[in-house]
Amino acid sequence: MKAWLGDAMRTVGALWYWNARKSWFVLRRRRGQCPCHNPSDSGEPGKTGCEAVALWNDPARFQRRVCPLLQRNADGVWMCGASVAQVRPFWGRFLILHGAVVVLAVLLTGFTVFGAMRHIGYHVSLKQIFWPPRWSEFRDLRVQLFAEQAKAHYEAGRVREAIAALAMAHALAPENYAYAMMLAQFYQAGVPEAADAMYRKLMQMHPERRNDTARVWFRSLLARARFKDLAELARRQLASDPTQTAAWLHALLFASRAMQDWTALESAATDAGIDAAVRRALELELAVRRLPAERARDYLRTAGAVDDLPYLRVQRVELFIEFGAPNEALALAASSRFLLSGRDVVRLGLAARAAAGQRDALRRDIEALLAPEREVSLAEISLVAQHLIRYPDRDALVMLREAMPRLSQAEPAVRLEAWINYLCAAGSAQDRAQLAFARERLLSLDLLSPAGVQRLEAFFTLLPAQQRPEFLLPQLQPFALDLSYALCGRYLQ
Repeated sequence: MKAWLGDAMRTVGALWYWNARKSWFVLRRRRGQCPCHNPSDSGEPGKTGCEAVALWNDPARFQRRVCPLLQRNADGVWMCGASVAQVRPFWGRFLILHGAVVVLAVLLTGFTVFGAMRHIGYHVSLKQIFWPPRWSEFRDLRVQLFAEQAKAHYEAGRVREAIAALAMAHALAPENYAYAMMLAQFYQAGVPEAADAMYRKLMQMHPERRNDTARVWFRSLLARARFKDLAELARRQLASDPTQTAAWLHALLFASRAMQDWTALESAATDAGIDAAVRRALELELAVRRLPAERARDYLRTAGAVDDLPYLRVQRVELFIEFGAPNEALALAASSRFLLSGRDVVRLGLAARAAAGQRDALRRDIEALLAPEREVSLAEISLVAQHLIRYPDRDALVMLREAMPRLSQAEPAVRLEAWINYLCAAGSAQDRAQLAFARERLLSLDLLSPAGVQRLEAFFTLLPAQQRPEFLLPQLQPFALDLSYALCGRYLQ
């Protein structure tokens, strides 16, 4: 083995050295001593020793790898088989051997890199390793790896590590909308200021996805009760997202009412980029806010038609309720049943009856919604629960509880949302027994961690002064916005 290794090492030098010397000898028209012939010999073929093979352990290796002119004579002695005139270099062998070494080195390196990258977690292919035009894809592979690491960390509960991995993915591919949006949503829980900055950046970098970004950012702002920023976002979106006019108008009005600050309304009411019907709704709101309650009610009764924008009817019903005219609110909600969604008609009707103190009629309406002969869905459960969040009623809560088992065949995610709504209604009513029942049902679903369920329940055991919606809403992000609106309306009073 030692002899073989020695000759293998000599091969590399011999190919360079002897081919170069013989090439120079040929260029000099073979003048002078032949570089590879033994100088003491005659130079005749078969009778001249080979100077080049003197130190080799096995001359046969030299003959196979470097110079085929080396031959055995009749006595078995290795001699040069060519005359001086026939001595020449063999660069072909040089190229073949070195080419083979290069190919082997490339293959060895490539497969080593491939194995190492696959072990680390890169979804790399052999073509991406060996084909240089595909090397530009390595950045995308790194981005994908960090994104997968972020997902794995998050699923394991290691939020800080998930954010770090996702931040690396975003740093490598800042133009990737999906990773930037995911990072912003991770930031919402721990570093909300960074999330807000990321959303602003996304709206600038990806104007074609502006509306998608705004809708996600809106949820984040609502969950943190950042009503000033929410109002400003809604004001801007009224001009740029006409497909969601009612949603953004509702958001703007809700945020302004929560703050009792009408600055954003005044700015939007004079913005020519906003639809004229929307501006009339804003002008109505501003006009009412400048008046005392009695005059505000009279103004609402005599205000102009509301037929061009259905949401104007929703707004006016809510204002009638707020300013102490629930009967007018109830009449307007009933007359709007063919113009508004069924959910809005029922929601506003229940709120108007509660504000008017019509307990018997209200109970009959809830009984009709939850009647045993009806097929109860999440829509009815959440609508009643969200009404009971705003207007707690323990008797109605009992009716809701009796209807809950009828969702037992629904999808787990549907039952989870229904029981979350029920828990919030029970907590708003300060009904400890119903709250404990809701907790047990949520735990039995095994879709929320016990700690998460405990945090939800704990909110409703706080003192009233401590019950700020921003302590609860971040945990309810995946669920319908109506639940967040109901809780804000209840705990910002």
